[in-house]
Amino acid sequence: MVNNRGARINEVFPDSIADELGLEAGDLILAINGVELTDLIQFLHESSNEQVTLEVQKKDGEIFEIEFEKDPNEFLGLTLEDVVYDQVNTCKNHCIFCFVHQLPKGQRSTLYVQDDDYRLSFLQGCYITLTNLSEADWNRIETLHLSPLYISVHATEPTVRRRLLGCRDADQIMSQLQRLAKADITVHTQAVICPGINDGVILEQTINDLFSLWPNIASLAVVPVGLTEHRENLYQLQKFKPDEASRVLDLVHQYQQQFLDRTGTRFVFAADEWYIQAGRPIPANEDYEDYPQLDNGVGLIRWFITEFEENLPDFIQALTSLKQEYVIVTGVSTKGLWDYLITRLNQECPELRISSIHVENQFFGRTVTVTGLLSGQDLMRAIINHPGTAETLYLIPQITLKQGEDLFLDGLSLEELISGCQPKKIAVVPTRAYDWLCWFEELANNQC
Repeated sequence: MVNNRGARINEVFPDSIADELGLEAGDLILAINGVELTDLIQFLHESSNEQVTLEVQKKDGEIFEIEFEKDPNEFLGLTLEDVVYDQVNTCKNHCIFCFVHQLPKGQRSTLYVQDDDYRLSFLQGCYITLTNLSEADWNRIETLHLSPLYISVHATEPTVRRRLLGCRDADQIMSQLQRLAKADITVHTQAVICPGINDGVILEQTINDLFSLWPNIASLAVVPVGLTEHRENLYQLQKFKPDEASRVLDLVHQYQQQFLDRTGTRFVFAADEWYIQAGRPIPANEDYEDYPQLDNGVGLIRWFITEFEENLPDFIQALTSLKQEYVIVTGVSTKGLWDYLITRLNQECPELRISSIHVENQFFGRTVTVTGLLSGQDLMRAIINHPGTAETLYLIPQITLKQGEDLFLDGLSLEELISGCQPKKIAVVPTRAYDWLCWFEELANNQC
């Protein structure tokens, strides 16, 4: 009988320890050093020993043990398919702005999973709230020094945070952060801001309280609430108006200057969406320091532009040789970005035929404008309705697909999108500017 517990091996590198031991992709590692394997943290910790015992299950169900010695911290030479092998810890909160609660009905079940797992925070940078940690979880974080962690704070004022999270235990956030600081755990924080609830003086308190624990709390991202058009029977929230977004930016910039003068770091950063909503220019590259909150949508536009400008001169020859017509398919919020980039490309490579279409989100609603939340249906509709020819190549950003899979948010596959858009041609392009330029260079080389 085949056992489904354990961590499945994704890849074994040639001439590695794992290869010499006869391990193969598809094998299950059930336990390490006698401990049943529950997550990647445990695997990395136990496999750093000099003496290691693996309990392995082959594809045919055979289970055996492998004992071996190695140098401390020597890499085994394998990758695992997932990072959590028992069960992901789910959220016990009822946040009034929860994006999962705003999803359209009838989608694949994985979209509705609300993870709140400290292991995913450490391993993948996922934000957690700390409201579901047991004392055993706290002890493990402290003992293994799981750092950095990413914490959703939203507000430090106890009553306001309870209201935002819909959880009685949410009011302990400052004592919890102080405990992490005492254990010398580095923390990156975020505050999702809802108009009239945790902006204004509440946001000021949140900024000041979190900065009081600097440098253990290394950064704070201030993010506007994201609202879809699927909010039936949910807490009534409004999107920020341009003047309201500007006031939030003024507050963030004020604190950035204060903290920069005192410590040399701005500490608090505003998500790109604030600048788009307020109609204000994106800050300079140096204003984002080392981009500590990039995955939170803080500085993505400036980071892309900076990398694009730094590398463009090396790719002009390749771009100039391209003869096909290209159309970038992207979200409404990045219109300004692509207008600028296409202008620069036209200046340097006047023969390059490239344009963009900015897709309105009907899956989530018009209030959702970011590229990463475009559905396959929305992309297909935009491409079909665009007056391009069968020779036009439509470029879909990789960020619209599920990580590691050719699947869009609405369950439409890339293959189905390509088939549905025929005879028009589709290609998926990288998200990073440098990789994007490399993709074009490879395309040019293949056309030679």
